[in-house]
Amino acid sequence: TPHLNRQRMLEIVQQVARLHQQGHEIIVVSSGAQTAGRERLDFPDLGRSVPAKQMLSAVGQGRLMHIYSEFFDIFGIAVGQVLLTRDDLSHRTRYLNARDTLQMLIERRIIPIVNENDTVATNEIRVGDNDNLSAMVASALEADRLIILTDQPGLFTSDPRQDARAQLIPQVERIDETTYALAGGVGSKMGTGGMATKIEAAHIATRSGVLTVVASGSEPGALLRILAGEPLGTRFEPVATHLESRKRWLLTDRAQGRVHIDGGAARALLAGNASLLPVGVVRSEGVFERGATLAVSVDGAWLRAGDKATLAVLA
Repeated sequence: TPHLNRQRMLEIVQQVARLHQQGHEIIVVSSGAQTAGRERLDFPDLGRSVPAKQMLSAVGQGRLMHIYSEFFDIFGIAVGQVLLTRDDLSHRTRYLNARDTLQMLIERRIIPIVNENDTVATNEIRVGDNDNLSAMVASALEADRLIILTDQPGLFTSDPRQDARAQLIPQVERIDETTYALAGGVGSKMGTGGMATKIEAAHIATRSGVLTVVASGSEPGALLRILAGEPLGTRFEPVATHLESRKRWLLTDRAQGRVHIDGGAARALLAGNASLLPVGVVRSEGVFERGATLAVSVDGAWLRAGDKATLAVLA
């Protein structure tokens, strides 16, 4: 029966504590609340319903935080719990409040322990996994680096569990459909985030200017070695510099509608860094108001963030 791996948690805390003492500003995004809840309740058979998962999270959040707090206390480091949902990161006011809270914790040399607020999140507002949550937080805080520790050494050319010839890919310059295809068969048995969600997270982070590394959490001293420059795991290069604050927020938002634009408007957006004007809109989909975030399509193809115009905001 799966328990919280306290030895692994302590190893990570030791590394984070050393980096913290060296002056690094660190945020920890952690899974494990449901596992902690199951452990506390002696692993009841509750099925997979949303209320059951939320109940386990309610029991486990405090237990998980208590363990982290005790481990960091060994090194004289205070921690603070921050529970977030997608709504907190997509609603402008909540986004700014969450960012301000995290920044205040960091300024006070308190390490934030972030987790998705599973006890209240619904399918409509939940991020879905802590990989993507970590990328959204990294984007919001303009992090220099996002390190995702998992049960795999990184991204491979094929599933290493099924193909002995699979090779680790040390560097990915740009994430595209081929990258997602490589991740399709590599997943973790625990949690909601397999390798595909780690690619999604890397996609969000690199589009926001955050260098991302996916590596094995069981590799001794992984965090220390990565920050020392050792080529560990798979490194995803940022495709842009840190975007202006509101644009970074847009990358975490969910499109509330869609607009189809003509060729002239597309050229203005992609080549001229111009705004989207009503005259360039051919048709729209959905119901939305002023200030809504929209997906943009030209000739039936949705623009990507790498094309500089995935999302538009109505003036």
